[in-house]
Amino acid sequence: MSCKSLITVDAPSDEIPAETVYNNDALADAAVADLYYTLAGYFAGNLLPVINGMTADELTTINGNYLRYVNNAIVPTDAPLLSSWREIYKVIYGANAMLEGLATSTGLSTVKARQLKGEAKFLRAFCYYYLVNCWGDVPLLTTTDLNHTALAPRTAVDSVYKQIISDLNYASQLLPFYYSTGEKVRANRWAATALLARVYLQQGKWEDAIVQSSLVINSGVYTPLISPDSVFLRNSRPAILQIWRSEGYTYPGQTFLPANGSFSFYPFTGDFMQSFEASDKRKDSWMRAFTYGGETYYNSYKYRNRTAAAPGTEEYLMVLRIEEQYLIRAEAFAHLNNPRDAINDLNVIRIRAGLQPLSDTVIRDSALTLVERERRTELFTEWGDRWFSLHRTGRLDEVIKALKPGWKRTAAWYPIPQEERNRNPNLTQNDGYQ
Repeated sequence: MSCKSLITVDAPSDEIPAETVYNNDALADAAVADLYYTLAGYFAGNLLPVINGMTADELTTINGNYLRYVNNAIVPTDAPLLSSWREIYKVIYGANAMLEGLATSTGLSTVKARQLKGEAKFLRAFCYYYLVNCWGDVPLLTTTDLNHTALAPRTAVDSVYKQIISDLNYASQLLPFYYSTGEKVRANRWAATALLARVYLQQGKWEDAIVQSSLVINSGVYTPLISPDSVFLRNSRPAILQIWRSEGYTYPGQTFLPANGSFSFYPFTGDFMQSFEASDKRKDSWMRAFTYGGETYYNSYKYRNRTAAAPGTEEYLMVLRIEEQYLIRAEAFAHLNNPRDAINDLNVIRIRAGLQPLSDTVIRDSALTLVERERRTELFTEWGDRWFSLHRTGRLDEVIKALKPGWKRTAAWYPIPQEERNRNPNLTQNDGYQ
């Protein structure tokens, strides 16, 4: 069910008026489910993270049509980036519409209204986190009023982050600790807390990141699996939030796995493959080799279903999982010159990966290097994490320039889509794309 709420004329016959949707528990649930579905869509939930991987040092391509991403030579008229931008703002628009509808609703139960408000805030925060880490300054829209949105200028990253943090703090107070559907496919309080930990880390707010990640870790609700093989299955123990897929397969599965068993368009770079230690189970479990043009490449195998899955093998799209919370806390500990606790958290991940525990006698700088390597080998191809991490650590220029001689610092931000700028003359362009 799709619900559109920028209605200034009579609603079309195939749409449900907003005042009806937000006064009925079942219809309101369908409206928020549509936002999750859009978030997991091909452009917002899949292609953009693949682009992140190619513009970083994680993925390359054997398809010449995508070399512009590998070479960090994206143009403002890039169609996939335009579609991704629009899909993300579509979710933001839907979240704003939901918050406005709930503000005047009288027909929903109190519990349902609180939950939906929390989910709308969570989804809006998630989308803005993605936007500011790909494009920098972006329009900050918190209303559906065209008088405010149609010609909105870009808002500074710091101000967008303030809104993200406000939304997540609000969501964490409204959302329940349990999952409203019985599956981990709708945000609960722990999901809001986990995303807040990620946001604080990205901003360099180390103490806050430790507080939030510790809340999730100490909850005892989520635990890493002994083997990495089952991490991405439906409702797995490490999953904090997943997005439901009716037939048990995901867009990443379709994107990374060869359709005919021969080759994948998006193999890993040689540099990335060298980051794994010899006995790392993740290398065996989460990637597969293929041969193309006489060369051996590896593609992501975290998701293994390209089509409808057999019972017990269903996969849902992973949004947040507990392993990241250990990595967040480890990085924050290392920055605060507490390498012992940082290494203790890293060892939780390493032991699951079949690696030897690290000594807790390392110094701060060594701990940060170890955290970066562990995060790289744990979270690859998940929501563009490597691209965001290089931004956060300030190592983007150093790392990418060493691998791509044509690298220019202005490529750190993607171009604002030209078609959106044509519609809105107040949208300025990022440096290097004029």
